[in-house]
Amino acid sequence: MSGQGYLDNTALHAQAKWRSALLTYPGNLKEALREAQKDAKKTMYGIAQGIPSSFLTKVYASVRPDFVWIDVEHGMFDRIVLHDAIHAAQHHSEGKTMALVRIPKEDEWVLTTALDAGAAGIIIPHSESKEEVEEFMKKIYYPPLGNRSFSPWVFTPGISDASLYPDDAFNMKTANNHIAVIPQIESVKGIANVEEIASIPGVSALMFGPGDFMADAGVPLSLGEPHPTLVSAMESMSKASKKFDKPLWGAARSLDMVPQMIESGYRAIMFLDVWSIANMVKSTIEKAKGSVAI
Repeated sequence: MSGQGYLDNTALHAQAKWRSALLTYPGNLKEALREAQKDAKKTMYGIAQGIPSSFLTKVYASVRPDFVWIDVEHGMFDRIVLHDAIHAAQHHSEGKTMALVRIPKEDEWVLTTALDAGAAGIIIPHSESKEEVEEFMKKIYYPPLGNRSFSPWVFTPGISDASLYPDDAFNMKTANNHIAVIPQIESVKGIANVEEIASIPGVSALMFGPGDFMADAGVPLSLGEPHPTLVSAMESMSKASKKFDKPLWGAARSLDMVPQMIESGYRAIMFLDVWSIANMVKSTIEKAKGSVAI
């Protein structure tokens, strides 16, 4: 492999539209989100993984969701598991599943590991201002877009250096062209600045954090009828999304929520693995008990 690219290989993307030349590099999440924003029928669906297991990632990837959203901010992932989970998502889906990582905001090793492993998206939690997000984005992209450090361990010259782009033996163009940045708004200050954040050209989507927002706003956390303050914040997210043509990214607690989410501008919708597994086990056991006449 020469690193000269093979843009004429149409069969590659017939099987996995957004994959890179090699599955160790990020899929083109930027373009996938742009396409979904133009056409709601292309909304992306995936799983939010909070369980730190690359084996589970492999299982999720085997059914080829559009993405696996890996939570390292609250999930107990170590560096090796994170690296292997990202590779599992891409390899066991044959490039059809992209991996994203929500990172602990000030944790450089998580960011470095996620990027070097080939994450297609980075979630920036607790984003509160345009300046803050722009500064953080510099860590995500290689020059000239940013100042990301280059790793010599992610490729071997002449063996694993193929790219979709000409003159890209180190796949730096691949990373800069493909990786999506998604700020997560989780505070009163963040909502006040959401339009400024949405206006950043390099931001690919917006995400809301209702739990932390409610805590910051002094609103009791509840899964029931949403508090007016929460409703107002969600409306601000939707308005910013429409004004700056940026899709919303979020989690659905149930399938019933999906139509309304799409109407509100969500183009990437995920389901939480812990909740899904717990509900599946509960439902299966209850049905098993009910099926036996004693």
